[in-house]
Amino acid sequence: MSKGILAQVAVAVVTTAISYAKRPKPKPPNAPSQQYESAQGILVNKSSNNENIPLVYGQRQLGIQKVFVESSGTNNNYLYLAGVLCEGNIESIDEIYVNDKLVTWSGSLTDQTVRTVNSSDTNYYKDGASLISVQPFFGLDNQPVSSLLDESNNWGSNHKLSGVAYLAFKFTWNQDAFTGGVPDVKVTLKGRKIYDPRLDSTKGGSGSHREDTSSTWAFSNNPSLCLLDYIRNSRYGKGLPNAAFETNYDSFKTSATTCETQVAPYTSGANINLFTTNIVLDTNEKLLENVRELLNPMRGIFTYTSGVYKLLVEGTGSSAMTIDKDKIIGGIKIYGEKKNYKFNRVIGTFVNPDKNWQEDTVSFPPADDSGLPSGDQYASMLAEDNGTNLEGNFDFKGITNPYTAEEMCEVLLRRSRNALGVDLMCTSEALNLSIGDIVELTYSTGGFSAKPFRVYGLSINTDSTVNLQLIEHQDSFYSWASKTAAPVIADTTLPNPNTTQPPASVTLDDQLIEYSDGVVITALDVTIGASPDSFVDYYQVEYKLSTESTYQISGQVRGLNHRILNVVDGLIYNVRVLAINTLGVKSTYTSASRTIVGGIAPPSDVDDFSCNIIGSDAHLSWTQISDLDLAYYQIRFSTLTSGASWANSVSLVEKVARPATSITVPARVGSYLVKAIDKNGNYSSNEAVIATNISTVGNFNAIVTQTESPTFSGTLINVIVSEGTLRLDSSELFDSGIGNFDDAIGFFDSGLTATDLYSTGNYLFTSPIDLGSVYTSRVTASITQTSDNLDDLFDARSGAFDDAQSNFDGDTPANCNAHIEIALSND
Repeated sequence: MSKGILAQVAVAVVTTAISYAKRPKPKPPNAPSQQYESAQGILVNKSSNNENIPLVYGQRQLGIQKVFVESSGTNNNYLYLAGVLCEGNIESIDEIYVNDKLVTWSGSLTDQTVRTVNSSDTNYYKDGASLISVQPFFGLDNQPVSSLLDESNNWGSNHKLSGVAYLAFKFTWNQDAFTGGVPDVKVTLKGRKIYDPRLDSTKGGSGSHREDTSSTWAFSNNPSLCLLDYIRNSRYGKGLPNAAFETNYDSFKTSATTCETQVAPYTSGANINLFTTNIVLDTNEKLLENVRELLNPMRGIFTYTSGVYKLLVEGTGSSAMTIDKDKIIGGIKIYGEKKNYKFNRVIGTFVNPDKNWQEDTVSFPPADDSGLPSGDQYASMLAEDNGTNLEGNFDFKGITNPYTAEEMCEVLLRRSRNALGVDLMCTSEALNLSIGDIVELTYSTGGFSAKPFRVYGLSINTDSTVNLQLIEHQDSFYSWASKTAAPVIADTTLPNPNTTQPPASVTLDDQLIEYSDGVVITALDVTIGASPDSFVDYYQVEYKLSTESTYQISGQVRGLNHRILNVVDGLIYNVRVLAINTLGVKSTYTSASRTIVGGIAPPSDVDDFSCNIIGSDAHLSWTQISDLDLAYYQIRFSTLTSGASWANSVSLVEKVARPATSITVPARVGSYLVKAIDKNGNYSSNEAVIATNISTVGNFNAIVTQTESPTFSGTLINVIVSEGTLRLDSSELFDSGIGNFDDAIGFFDSGLTATDLYSTGNYLFTSPIDLGSVYTSRVTASITQTSDNLDDLFDARSGAFDDAQSNFDGDTPANCNAHIEIALSND
């Protein structure tokens, strides 16, 4: 064979590798078909029966693929929906958002269990009923048909969606909850359960194994284990057999342990794993691209050497070989950093769970790099690069932690600024090297003395010589540097037109109002506390009696005050108010209750009560009270010139009809008292009193005085004498009572009960009063009375302390009276 022919077949074996360090490139616009090109595309709901099913590793939020939609029921008030999520078997479904509102469920979202909306959810629990039912399926190959969707007409017993994680929904239409159209759904979930070879001595069985329930299969966001699952799986991955890997997956075990190295993300921050993967993969994408996305979060180098796949996490390490001039055949080719791949700032795009799973960015150096050494500050590197801004943009689709993303940016920047490369040919001693190994190069011509390089390209020639491509390595690139804690920046909060805030408060009062024809009614006044929502159009006021079940709409008002007419005194009214915005979206209710007082309330006390004595007459006057339900005034008299009260006075004038505010009565020594009485018979709470102390009244002289108290020896009709006082008669005095000693209700010392009392009684004086002659006379009486309500003593009250209707002290004194009746004769 000639040398020419040898030259043409010089490379016989090539070791290949896929690296995480994908060169940055401009981002193309997101075309509609590129559904996993960005985080926003992942969250979009789609309607299709033939879209590819995504694959989720770790925890992510994504929209659903609507593969079944059907309405049924009266007026199509039920909507059945099947929404595909991803490949199964997944770990859990953590949250469900409907129209961007987090739904609170009646229990945890477990596999195949139907849940309804919790009563505490004000968005989707309306009028005492749940508006949404959901049945999650985690994607088992043997999962049953949905019992929820089986209620519909077109979801059959064979529609199991085997191996696919999905949600079955039943929505009940409510105009306050849904604005029209099929609801938009987003789901936060933990993805596939995957195989961990570190827990299995049997090498995990078949590469197509998908649902093993043993302890070696569990949820994990370890990047090494996620890659292993993907390339072993025959449904959506490569389907590589166990023989395609080294014994017991040694390199994957080592890499997995490296990924779980604990680091503090910032000073005093809780430790996190060095690398995690939380990613949504497009199963329609080229396998090579998905492998690269899985390598990215862990700085992975995936190699295929001599028919075996291995995984290496790029990081610190020791030299696998020293290369000097004795191992180098020919010279070496040295090249420095290329401007296209050298950066003085690296910007990384990642998915941020704290920003509603939207894309976010970090950079190294960060915008505020004052805390970094001067050599790491942007201004210093910019000066080194002659003022040229060298910016690199990288997508970290599987990274959801800002500190991990910043660390990745830092590594990429440092590598780019120390990217001295070397190409050389070595003797067969280099056959023991693999891509990713670290070597030390000593070569005086290049000024290298045990300088570390990493192997990133390797090919074996037919003569067993080895071509190596090396790139500069420094352990310091990979030492985790404590970051600055991410600042807590308030999110921009814009009003949501699909949500309306309820009224801040509802205050109720009632009052009497009078029509022009003199008719007086009771009105319930509703004062609304304004909703904080900026787009409220009007408020809807609804009311009902507390004993009723259904509210009726009283009015829709744009102001904050409303009046409900013709409410009934003494009854309890429930009032609720909701706000409605300009799009017609209703808020929840704000409620209040009130017992209507109206005409039950006592009239106002009488003011400015005065007395003017003229001769034998007393001219009484007062100021008209403002109560609309005033019926009349009552005048009483007491012989006391001080300390007179309504209870110990007697009626003088039963009624002084409105609108009169004065009356003339006989002038006497003592006190005059006045109260107002309304149309319901309620008395003023307090009497007005004025006392007189006059020495003579006209030309009258006392002729005869007759005193009956305390013996009252005259004729008793329905009254009795007890302890020197005259009482209404009772059939159950203390000494004649029957039953237990304390059976009697009322006064303990008399045994009186209200049911035993006569309502009226008379006492006839012992003898007629004889003046001895015919006179023009004035007959006056001095009567002292007391009144008690035997059914409502303080210590016998049942129910709540303030249950009594009427004044707190009772209306008994106002409803009792004693007066003199006189018959005249001249014989």
